[in-house]
Amino acid sequence: MIRSALSLALCALFSLAAWGGELDLVGAWALNVERTEAVQPDNSNSHWWEGLGGNFSTSVSVGGIPVPTGSPGPEPEIGSPGPPQMLRCQAFTVERLDDSLLLTYQGVGSEELRPGAYRGMRSQWSRRKLTSNYESTTRKVKRSLEVQRDGTLLMSVTINPRKGKTLRYKRIFDRTG
Repeated sequence: MIRSALSLALCALFSLAAWGGELDLVGAWALNVERTEAVQPDNSNSHWWEGLGGNFSTSVSVGGIPVPTGSPGPEPEIGSPGPPQMLRCQAFTVERLDDSLLLTYQGVGSEELRPGAYRGMRSQWSRRKLTSNYESTTRKVKRSLEVQRDGTLLMSVTINPRKGKTLRYKRIFDRTG
């Protein structure tokens, strides 16, 4: 009886210690365009259509009649996913709920992240860093948000298409409010 009460108290203590401090990630963030351009990886060797699958030949139209050029190119698959929501926003907020985090992307949408595996997404976070990844039939996506020493937030997204080159994106956000 005493042993089980002691173990219950230790579990409660560890869970309070894990959630005791406020997360540095919580708050409102706005894109810093200048610093983002400085840290952006070079994806110039990759084109937007790579990794979408399929093969087709491009053509030139002469007098309204298509003339094949013979150069192969990819054909986008129907229903191909676009870029993740976090790459389409200029500002977002992070809110801590009971046992999860709510990310609201201004003008784009929102998502709730729970620790561990939930609905096909694996997420984990500490006081200063959030990582999540998911996999679909066409690609793997790894995302991270990390508060840097200077107080800015570094967003890193890696998209690895099944039939294409890996694309890496980095963005810097400043805390607002």
